[in-house]
Amino acid sequence: MSKPKILVVGSMNMDLFVRDCNALPAYGQSIISGDYGYATGGKGSNQAFAAARLGGDVTMVGRIGRDNNGDQLLQSLTGAGVNVRYVVRDGEAQTGLALMLVNSDGRYVCYVSIGANYRLSVDDVRRALDAEHFDMLVMQLEIPLETVYATVALARERNIPVFLDAGPAMTLPMERLKGLYILSPNEAEAEALTGISVQTEEGALAAAKWLYEKAAPKYVILKLGARGALLYDGAQAKRIPGFKVDAVDSTAAGDTFGAALAIGLCKGKPIEAAIVTAHAAAGICVSRQGAQVSVPTEAEVEQFLRERTGGAE
Repeated sequence: MSKPKILVVGSMNMDLFVRDCNALPAYGQSIISGDYGYATGGKGSNQAFAAARLGGDVTMVGRIGRDNNGDQLLQSLTGAGVNVRYVVRDGEAQTGLALMLVNSDGRYVCYVSIGANYRLSVDDVRRALDAEHFDMLVMQLEIPLETVYATVALARERNIPVFLDAGPAMTLPMERLKGLYILSPNEAEAEALTGISVQTEEGALAAAKWLYEKAAPKYVILKLGARGALLYDGAQAKRIPGFKVDAVDSTAAGDTFGAALAIGLCKGKPIEAAIVTAHAAAGICVSRQGAQVSVPTEAEVEQFLRERTGGAE
């Protein structure tokens, strides 16, 4: 499969990032930080952009406002080759905005004004699913949860595997997510979902088993930052290490990981090899500043793998 057809359902935000935020202020306190800028983002938009850059035939379902930020999001996605036919321009809500405070190590905290994202409906998703067939559906949690649950059901009816990137961190009734192909939270998200700290190997395994038991996906993949990823299939668990890179900014790294993983699986890669490729894509992403501008191309990932492993996975 040369160009897997990927449907991304999710959030579209403009990111306002501020660098060198090395301390969080108390109420009433001001802290001098570094420079700032704007970048197109949102977990859904980032994944659509990344999947297109990494070799997918990508369609985006989302909602934006009738404002300049929405215009820039559409321009960014169409420039990457994403089909935006099913992105709704909402006249009653602003385009989502994310304030990202990035420290000198590339880690960040984020405040999100959800805006039009929270008006994304199951009918918006159904229009795309009724019009075309897709090899995989990729989704996150920055949209109404009822839309998430209904989308899982619609995809299951059509035999479309669903990859749920379980962010941002929150608690959920996991039984409503049964039928997922992949459930993939990061460390904070896994702890929020399970109540189990994943900072140790034992904790990560316990959390993966809990998620598998409650949601019954084919795979649980915990993103563990510098420790790599933990893959659990209900019978066996394996931690797959990532690549050591000089991290500059972790924004969009998880979204890039998920997009690369989805593309790799649709192209027939074994799950472990697809995770290694996803680590490579995320490793390149964190070594660059910004969100979508830091996402590598398929050729860059292949070159990275040749240099690090002696051959593309």
